[in-house]
Amino acid sequence: MRVITAFLIALSVTLGLPAQDLEVKFYEGIDLYEGIDEKFYSGSNFGVKNPIYSAYPVSGMIRHNRVDGLFLGYQEEKMDWNNANFLGIENVDLHGLIGYSVAQDQLQYSIGAEKSVGTKRKWLLLGGDLHNTTSTEDYWRTGIYENALTSFTTGFDYHDYYNADGYGFYAIIKPLRFLELGASYNVDEFSSVEMNTDFSVISKYSTFRINPAIDSDFDQINQQSLTFGLTVNPRTVNRYSSVWSTVSARAEIADLRGTGNDFFYNKYQVEAKSYFRLDHTTLFKWRLMAGSITGEAPEFKNFALGGIGSMRALGYKSLTGNQMVLSNLEVELGKSTNYREGWPDLSSFYISLFLDSGSSMFNQSYSGTTNPISDFDLSFSELSHNAGIGLGFGMFRAEVAKPIAGSEGRTSFWIRFNPTF
Repeated sequence: MRVITAFLIALSVTLGLPAQDLEVKFYEGIDLYEGIDEKFYSGSNFGVKNPIYSAYPVSGMIRHNRVDGLFLGYQEEKMDWNNANFLGIENVDLHGLIGYSVAQDQLQYSIGAEKSVGTKRKWLLLGGDLHNTTSTEDYWRTGIYENALTSFTTGFDYHDYYNADGYGFYAIIKPLRFLELGASYNVDEFSSVEMNTDFSVISKYSTFRINPAIDSDFDQINQQSLTFGLTVNPRTVNRYSSVWSTVSARAEIADLRGTGNDFFYNKYQVEAKSYFRLDHTTLFKWRLMAGSITGEAPEFKNFALGGIGSMRALGYKSLTGNQMVLSNLEVELGKSTNYREGWPDLSSFYISLFLDSGSSMFNQSYSGTTNPISDFDLSFSELSHNAGIGLGFGMFRAEVAKPIAGSEGRTSFWIRFNPTF
């Protein structure tokens, strides 16, 4: 509920309404408050709690975007190893979402359940999910609630959307405290959805984009897939030491012959995050992502870099392809944990210096292979580079980014309510 509270408070401030107290989590030393979408920015999980959860629609119960307009509903999060009881059955928890999209005049839902196994230590998680709702592949760029806030107030919507109608079953195993492995089987019908509203409170400087189709040749895609995920050193392990790292890998296998799939492809991604705390006011952060797609994937599954959350001085999704490399290096200086009644005071001011490097392009040799690394062809000379500075306090941060080498871009200004990663 802290996520919803933060969103409503930020919204009330924007509209000039009274704000209630906001619960802020902080730790000794550098503040690790994760922003308005705290759940999306913990560990190395591509913007979700576990890589396996990315095989299912990522959404929020209160949101605004150019497809759904205002969406109001009720949501129960996935258990994710937490203790829960349903109808007296231990370690069973229902999760899901039900709500109404005003712009689409549509009831949307997802419903599922999870069962954890283990007495002293939970080591196995079994789950399933049935859904028909709007979703996006762009949740890793900016969280669901941060994007809802900017869309509602200023009209800047940084996600592209589609409808996902289907079901799936998954299992996650934790053989060791620092290791999570998972697998999921999914059956989905993906459909293009249109832009239905251009409403925003402040629309003078808005840039309304159409919502692209899931593919230039298909508005509806039937897909069966297997997703495999691995996380080394999940978010709860060694998080507050001076040096810590976490790595996640994900494979989406849709090259399943005999299934009647409209597209046959395999998508592989790996993400590593490292943090080094030099002292109580200095934190070095580095994210490295890489990925490749073999076969022929629908366009909405291709990699795309540029804009918020990736290459901050390049155009939104200006670099696309079936192979990708992204590096984000940040240094945070002077960040403090001093808050007054939940709101940051002047002593929480900090400066961030950052360097974004990356590229994405199409490699034709991948259309005829199933090996994701044999034909990977991105050299250092092909990378684009952005540099910039950010000023912030608490979960609020203003950034200026400028291209310094590589592809064309322009000086860009961002206001963020989440960390970049």
